[in-house]
Amino acid sequence: MESGAPNTGIPANGPDVPTMSFMQRLIGVYFEPRKTFQDISQKPTWIALFIIVCVLAMGVNYTLTAVMDHETLMRKSLAMNPMTRNMSEEQIQQLVSQPRGAFSRYSGLIFAPLGVLVSYAVTAGVFLLVFVLMGAAITFKKSLAATVWGMAPPGIILTILSIVFMFIKDPADIEISPAGNVASNLGMLVSEKEHPVISSLLSSIDVFSFWTIFLLSIGFAALSDRSLTVKKAATGVLILWLLWVLGKAGYFALFG
Repeated sequence: MESGAPNTGIPANGPDVPTMSFMQRLIGVYFEPRKTFQDISQKPTWIALFIIVCVLAMGVNYTLTAVMDHETLMRKSLAMNPMTRNMSEEQIQQLVSQPRGAFSRYSGLIFAPLGVLVSYAVTAGVFLLVFVLMGAAITFKKSLAATVWGMAPPGIILTILSIVFMFIKDPADIEISPAGNVASNLGMLVSEKEHPVISSLLSSIDVFSFWTIFLLSIGFAALSDRSLTVKKAATGVLILWLLWVLGKAGYFALFG
């Protein structure tokens, strides 16, 4: 007997139904990003990946407080900020000697998830604006999914490496910025203190940055319902990346 449904040659679950579990997506985004983003486009969820990033962000903050004493941590934080790096020793000592409670000590760990969420949301909003202006058919939900799945996978590897190196390195040599503990860019070629602008530009030539640009380009092309090609998506991502690089260098030129 013939069945009531016509034989179209399409699997029963249809071409537009996601078939990958979260773990399959997580593994696939590293080894088969195009296929993985096609699956994500059908169901743009990101909460589980966001939780992993938050846990690692909290781990970085905890590691800093565990391997570095309060005074060293404060001095490195002040030296990293262009607005405070030129403070006198007396001013620095006054800040360092102030009593600090448990909340102050672990505030970075507590607020890490909020910082991650705000960072992703703002970045997704900027991408959405740029790609809508470029004629893409994309919603904020999909923009946020593309942003999280494009930025998180390289960030996970970078954060894990940073935590490992923090435990290996001498506390005096640890950088406050997690990325600074992994030699993945050309910023190491010059002194940030002596040449802040050049250091900022060279540090942007980074393996993890290029990996992120690659994933974001594939991700936005897949989640834009074919209104963006990978090349067109890469153009938008690169424009924003260049603006970020130049803005960061300009900041250090003014305050470095």
